[in-house]
Amino acid sequence: MTSKLNDRLLIAALYTSTFLCLVDLSSVNLALNAIQTQFDSHLADLQWVIDSYALSMSSLMLAVGALSQWLGRKRLWLTGVVIFIFGSVICATAPDFSLLIAGRVIQGVAGAMLIPLTLAIIVHHFTQVDRKAREIGNWSSFSAFALIIGPLMGGLMVHYWGWKSIFWLNLPVGLLALFLGWKGIVADENQQKISFDYLGLIYSVVAIATLTYSIIMVQQAHMGYLIVFSVLFSIIFTLIFIRHQNKVLHPLVPRHLLHNRMFLRFNLISFLLGFAGYSSLFVFALFYQEQVHLSAAQAGWLIAPQFLMQALVSIWFGRLQQSYGALSLLRIGLLISGFALIAMVSFQSNSSYLLFIGLSGMMGAGIGLIVPSSSTLSLHSVSQADASFAAAILNMLRQLGLTFGIAVLGTLTAFIIEWTVGVLHYSMAQAQLLAFHIVVAIMGGLFIAAMLGLRKIKQQECVAPISS
Repeated sequence: MTSKLNDRLLIAALYTSTFLCLVDLSSVNLALNAIQTQFDSHLADLQWVIDSYALSMSSLMLAVGALSQWLGRKRLWLTGVVIFIFGSVICATAPDFSLLIAGRVIQGVAGAMLIPLTLAIIVHHFTQVDRKAREIGNWSSFSAFALIIGPLMGGLMVHYWGWKSIFWLNLPVGLLALFLGWKGIVADENQQKISFDYLGLIYSVVAIATLTYSIIMVQQAHMGYLIVFSVLFSIIFTLIFIRHQNKVLHPLVPRHLLHNRMFLRFNLISFLLGFAGYSSLFVFALFYQEQVHLSAAQAGWLIAPQFLMQALVSIWFGRLQQSYGALSLLRIGLLISGFALIAMVSFQSNSSYLLFIGLSGMMGAGIGLIVPSSSTLSLHSVSQADASFAAAILNMLRQLGLTFGIAVLGTLTAFIIEWTVGVLHYSMAQAQLLAFHIVVAIMGGLFIAAMLGLRKIKQQECVAPISS
């Protein structure tokens, strides 16, 4: 097989697996109303439809770095595709809400393998710095296109064939990904039989899951004692995890990465991107369907410009980086997205579609700079030997940000609505609109704060890999 053909098959395989993970994530947001109707669900239940996927994904991503060295990137990636197909079939055949959540958890387990491995395989396969940056930018662009297709396709599929059709689509796409990956991804030459930190993984999963559960279920006042117990459980296991990581021979997170200040800074940006950026899809889907009273298909068309602009900007990232540097592009992206979100306080249920599209597109343009620049800066701050660990941590924090974003912002929305209706005697529509305005202002403010936090860093401080 020629080098060019191998590159094409590898890229096709990685893009197909990215399509699986991201289309599923974005399209399911458009199915929430249909799922709520079928299972007579509450807002907390709908949060779990998204968070069960993001939670299992973020909880397990820390293990990918070590597992990829043990099993090999190709073998672990192929396993992830098979698991994703299995989880999708469970979701598509789910007769009740509990089995749907179980299927989403299984999908998240697969996503924990596929998303960081995709970035790690790109970094490992393309060794030239310019080519690597270009491929990361291209992958970010394709990721945005996948997110565009998700709302459009998901809205239409929910409208014409029901919400389960979203999950059935993953079967043929997953089989195609398996074929392309088997042919195109090169197996690792040297696999290290290192000891895997199972206890650290268990401690981290319990800490993250119990904290997320506490945040979401705080909406249920009658579960007060259980919520307090869950918070204490999360704190205890977090402390146990930290202590364990300081003592174990092969920790989930290599200790020297925790002393890499640049790596930590850019990973904080990754968390904020998930919290204030990725979780916005949940907020916008509910706004367009509950307050503007649009169908799932119509809401998908209004959400799509955000991801269209993200994709278009990401396409040019490689060239823009050569001219301006990744750090400058990251600052600009944070400023643009933050301004757009704060400006969304002007949204009303009867606002012009041009206003919806314009500000959503502006936000997407900013995220189109944030995603590849934060990825590039984070991976350039570590040695190539740590690429798998760095990619896993980077994506874990984005998904963890999404998990906490939906939990915190969804719970805040519920509290604002309950308080304004019960105490201030607002109508339900007025309360929902006020909650939306507060939430988007918070998200925008976090982006602006992150941009200000980067103002003293110089480009030359974050471009040279740290040897290990």
